[in-house]
Amino acid sequence: MALIVLVALTLAGLALTRSVYTSNAIAGNVAFQQAATHAADRGIEEAIAWLEANNGQANSTTALTCTEPQSSTVLACDQTARGYIAHRQDPSGESWATFWDQTLDGQAKLLGVDDAGNSVSYVIQRMCLKAGDSQATGNDCATSPVASDSTCSGGSSCDAQKVNLASVSQVYYRITVKVTGPRNAQSYVQSMVAL
Repeated sequence: MALIVLVALTLAGLALTRSVYTSNAIAGNVAFQQAATHAADRGIEEAIAWLEANNGQANSTTALTCTEPQSSTVLACDQTARGYIAHRQDPSGESWATFWDQTLDGQAKLLGVDDAGNSVSYVIQRMCLKAGDSQATGNDCATSPVASDSTCSGGSSCDAQKVNLASVSQVYYRITVKVTGPRNAQSYVQSMVAL
């Protein structure tokens, strides 16, 4: 009888040890996944800084000049060496991971590996139908809905005794960041900005 109890206790001890080992492995994988997601902030910040530096510029030290008649600014044409695409690209039924591997990987800007071992890369896509000036006829771009001065298309700002909103419409840009970290951790983060 004592032998049977000893065997049962041994098996219970082995099961408990294995359970603790599995829990630790899961906790470690979650930590690597969270670290990869936090590392994506670096890609977002660098992409925004590049967009702000080149927004409205006809010439730039960090972008190529577009050929005529495509555009008057550097953001109107593709800058693939900088991770910038002047038109919208969307997955057609596949996951973003597959879309990245098949389409975006060759256009991404690689930022290198950080101290935690996370490799960060990004792609900026202007939310326009095609390359060229965003204000050009026939180039449908996603823009912020604002009313221009002396119009009432903005809605209630034209009500009596209200100040009419007067601003320039902004173009939207989608930033997609891929982070690959230790233990095959991968994270995709997207952000929309308007300039």
